[in-house]
Amino acid sequence: MALSPKIVMVNYLNSKPFEYGLRNSPEVANLEIILETPATCASIFEDNAADVALIPVGALHGLDNYKIISDYCIGCDGEVRTVCIFSNQDINNCQRLYLDNHSRTSFLLAKVLMKEYYQLDIPFYSLDINTYVHREGDAVLMIGDKVFDYEKQFLYSYDLGHIWKIWTGLPFVFAVWVADKNFPADIENDLNTAFKNGISHLPEIIKKESHEGMDLYYYFSHNIQYVLDDPKKEALNLFLEKSKKYYLHHADNVQK
Repeated sequence: MALSPKIVMVNYLNSKPFEYGLRNSPEVANLEIILETPATCASIFEDNAADVALIPVGALHGLDNYKIISDYCIGCDGEVRTVCIFSNQDINNCQRLYLDNHSRTSFLLAKVLMKEYYQLDIPFYSLDINTYVHREGDAVLMIGDKVFDYEKQFLYSYDLGHIWKIWTGLPFVFAVWVADKNFPADIENDLNTAFKNGISHLPEIIKKESHEGMDLYYYFSHNIQYVLDDPKKEALNLFLEKSKKYYLHHADNVQK
């Protein structure tokens, strides 16, 4: 490699194959890896504190000098499981929706689906989900590993990947790899090699990360998809088109 770039990525279970590839592929052995929440990954890249970043696609609205790199992403084609709205009553009867501020993509996707699919006009509130205390009439968006801990505590669950699929007929992309527009092509090729290597070791990763009460085989083999193919690119463009007005109108509420 010609450079020794810093790379910032999400510290979630679904990004473990990428992390495995980066840590176990000689092509990228001199990378410095930073692990953060999705929204923080975007902020670090915006501040030019990392050369490569795995960021939520909702953050692309706020970027100028970037390009999407690699053949890989974090996506789904139907149920994703770890991006859900939970409540103790039907969503149509909820009085407010609390949005997990750890990801701009899920934040915006929830708004798009509530407004345009469910056609609900309820107030949205952004918060750190770790401080949330449930009240009657609440709906709450949760993302990432915390879903495994909370999903059985609510009567109703609305999987945003599943709802998007029903609505559009398309898969969904939650996060993509980005770099500066002048990022060298040879390093991008090395990253592709590393990511492919990591994904090829899914059985090993599943065995390591699973524990009593949480078997990750179904999650990794049925919920999460990693290849950034043409249908996902189409879905990404559609989401960016639909979410732009919500990003512009609610930009002050999107936590960085």
